[in-house]
Amino acid sequence: MESIEISDDDESFEEPVNSKQKAVAYEISSDEELPNVEIRSKRQTYIHNLFPKTATISSRTNETSRKPGQTPNVNPIPDKCGSGIEKMIGGVKVILPVNPYGSQLALMSIVIKAIKNNQNCLLESPTGSGKTLALLCATLAWQMQERKRLNEKLTQSYFNDHPELNNLLEGHDSYKTMTADERGDFFNKFAYSKKTIYSDPDEGGDTTAVCGSSKRQEPLNDSGEGSPTKGLVTIHKRRRLYSSEVEDSKAKSGEPPSTPDKKIQVSEPTTPEEVRNLYSLVENLGVRTSMLVACSLPIIYYGARTHKQIQQVVREFSRTEYCGKALMTVLSSREYSCIREFDRKQWATKNDMCRGCVQGTDRERNRESTNCAYYNNRKALNHKALPHAFDLEELVRVGEEIRACPYYAAREMANAAHIVFCPYNYLIEPGIRSSMQIDVSGNIVIIDEGHNIEDVCRDAATFTVTKAQLDAAILELQKVAQFTYANQDSMGYIEHLLKVLNSWEQWFVNQKPLLSKAAVNNGEAVYTWAVEHFTTTLHNHNIGQKQYAEFRHHAELFCRRLREDPRTLFGVTQATGSLVETIDTVLGYLFRHDGKYMDDFVPVLVRHVVADEVSENFNWRNSQFDRSVEKESLSLRLLCMNPALVFEALSPARSILLASGTLTPLVSLHSELASSFPLQISPNHIIPKDRVWIGTLGSQPDRSRLECTSRACQEPATQDALGAAVLHVCRVTPSGVLCFLPSYGLMNTLVRRWRETNVWSKLEQLKHVFMESRNVRDHSDIMEDYYKYSASEKGALLFAVYRGKVSEGMDFKDHQARAVIAIGVPYPNTYDMAVKEKMKYNNRYTENRKLLPGNEWLRVQAYRALNQAVGRCVRHVRDWGGVLLVDARFQNPHYTEHLSKWLANYLGNNHHTFDSLVNGPNNLETFMQNMKIRDEEEVM
Repeated sequence: MESIEISDDDESFEEPVNSKQKAVAYEISSDEELPNVEIRSKRQTYIHNLFPKTATISSRTNETSRKPGQTPNVNPIPDKCGSGIEKMIGGVKVILPVNPYGSQLALMSIVIKAIKNNQNCLLESPTGSGKTLALLCATLAWQMQERKRLNEKLTQSYFNDHPELNNLLEGHDSYKTMTADERGDFFNKFAYSKKTIYSDPDEGGDTTAVCGSSKRQEPLNDSGEGSPTKGLVTIHKRRRLYSSEVEDSKAKSGEPPSTPDKKIQVSEPTTPEEVRNLYSLVENLGVRTSMLVACSLPIIYYGARTHKQIQQVVREFSRTEYCGKALMTVLSSREYSCIREFDRKQWATKNDMCRGCVQGTDRERNRESTNCAYYNNRKALNHKALPHAFDLEELVRVGEEIRACPYYAAREMANAAHIVFCPYNYLIEPGIRSSMQIDVSGNIVIIDEGHNIEDVCRDAATFTVTKAQLDAAILELQKVAQFTYANQDSMGYIEHLLKVLNSWEQWFVNQKPLLSKAAVNNGEAVYTWAVEHFTTTLHNHNIGQKQYAEFRHHAELFCRRLREDPRTLFGVTQATGSLVETIDTVLGYLFRHDGKYMDDFVPVLVRHVVADEVSENFNWRNSQFDRSVEKESLSLRLLCMNPALVFEALSPARSILLASGTLTPLVSLHSELASSFPLQISPNHIIPKDRVWIGTLGSQPDRSRLECTSRACQEPATQDALGAAVLHVCRVTPSGVLCFLPSYGLMNTLVRRWRETNVWSKLEQLKHVFMESRNVRDHSDIMEDYYKYSASEKGALLFAVYRGKVSEGMDFKDHQARAVIAIGVPYPNTYDMAVKEKMKYNNRYTENRKLLPGNEWLRVQAYRALNQAVGRCVRHVRDWGGVLLVDARFQNPHYTEHLSKWLANYLGNNHHTFDSLVNGPNNLETFMQNMKIRDEEEVM
């Protein structure tokens, strides 16, 4: 007769006690009547044991939902229930940290509708209207509801297949009151919670893989195979007060602990096996539900333009109710996230260093041991080690503290993440998307600050190959080819690639005469082919469409070997791998679908002429008057004219949400991206009209017309008029002033003129003056100083250019930008080769592809840049500022129809001459004085 020994201090048989009551222990025997206690039946006892306290069933549980496969109690978060504002939007309960604006409610309604209906959406929401918070809360709320729905559906299906579970639990009061949704959530958690007394030590484990389960590393009970207690209900005894040494020795020896004089004789040895089977059903339900939900639940990919913008988005994410309930990660490049010391003498790039160091020997690879200690420890940097919301800086900081690789850790965390933040070129560019293993199919894609999406897509499919790159790659492959014995398995594709690259090198030599008569502009001589003539030249050099399939096969083998085991290709740098991939991609775009997309590309041969100063030991007699020599280089550019070629790769997504503060005009996005956006919204600005002054200036001080075209801006009179306008704005505006110009060239021209006319010194008396720099490091220092001095009593003035670093993505709030001066209409440079060819392309396909004519496309690009720059002025509902549009053309409706909706509404007919700007009834000075008084009153 076997016995089931139950200790009287087992937690599962204890009644909850308060601080004033003493716990009462009950001894249970099979040959006596049960005492009158709250435990209703033996079946209830088994149920209570089966579901341990770590997974207590409760309809009021506050345990945080987590991604299936994650370890339980990861970063426990405080209960946020009731801490936010709940809104029912489109049948989804959305919780926001603040009371939402009307524009946010409208935006969230469209977002939820788009996701539910598997549709794309254009979202233009002015800066400061809470666009980011609305996007996050709407998408995460829908995702959470979808997770619960899938849990409920799968759990109900499982219960239908196994009705014995209902029979088993129907007597449990708390189970009766649970909804199907709560049951599903419970079983989902149960599968990954602490295992019960029936657990097999070889079963189960925590996992971060989305659609798989790895075994737990440590068993949760001490009994192994062949144990004499295997199959018994064994609850380990805790030492009690006054317990005997005999009992203690039994516990140490592994004998089943017993309650003195009280034993339950088991007459039916099959009962534990039945309970084990029921436990197995429950665990299978949790595992099965978790895995299926993980595979079915759409991931949110949130892309912004820069990591600085992503940092702001993550900050908003940290404010939401969903922070901690939805796991996140941030993807970045090795340049930003590699923390290993970089030796420039040993490695050409960080990519080369990383690929060289993370590959160990065959024996080492089996242990996941490499030459990089940070990579080996990457799994230590996980969701447990990080806050619920972390940006790239936090990720790198923690990685440095625990000596774990942030780059690979972030990629591994993406396997379990509900929301993934990254620069949006990671989602758009095919090469990066592939290397990061991003699959948008069925998922939600958010592209924030996406006003430049057309340019980004075109750039992603525009490639440059130089003759210098080819020469360097040929040298590297020739060296590798010398090691025939060591590289026997790779000699086939190395020899083939050498043959192809030599053919490309000869192609450059043969095409060079085409540039002999070409004019040199800005250091470049250019020859442009018709695409069919270009492909003919490739065919003549045996690198055309007929040879492409074989080249692609060998290129893929080579690139895979370079990624997986670069030591076998010793001396080959990542630059060579990138060149081979680039040529493969270029030819792939040209030749795929039997050349269907050839007409979407413009091939251009470019000769770059660079004048370098001659070294001191140069023989001056050979060049008495010219101490410079010309160096030239050849390159092939394949310019993409059709952004839809790249954007179509996102079409498998469940929903694409394209958002920005300035998408106007929306019409071009439909045609250029060749995608359907059935839903779109452009709400009004949340800032009251009396807190924003918008006006135009159309005349010079002498009352002559003021037009800021490129030709007019070369006239001294126009330059002096612009100087007078900037002086007036700085004189009447407190704190910070931003002035945007069409180009760096015009900025330098104006500065030279103003230094001559003493305008510059007057500006320096009024403000601390700064100029935007093209250099990234100088730019950071300049902006730091500008922010500092804009808060001073004197204030600061910053000159910047449209489409520059200052005009897009940077935040200027409150005193940092009390006024914005926008000079001219920033049309793209029509002398730029890409712009000129794009205009020709649009004119050619205006009818067939419903594209905007070239001139209209040019105007659209100008106003997107203008709207972005003006948007730097007012950043939140309590902010205030003035905007002066300097150009007489703004007084013509043709030049205001593409302004952002809010900007056009606030402008109205507030057009000024120079005299009315200074002395008129609705002038800028009066507005500034009124707002300064209101500011002082609000502070008091």
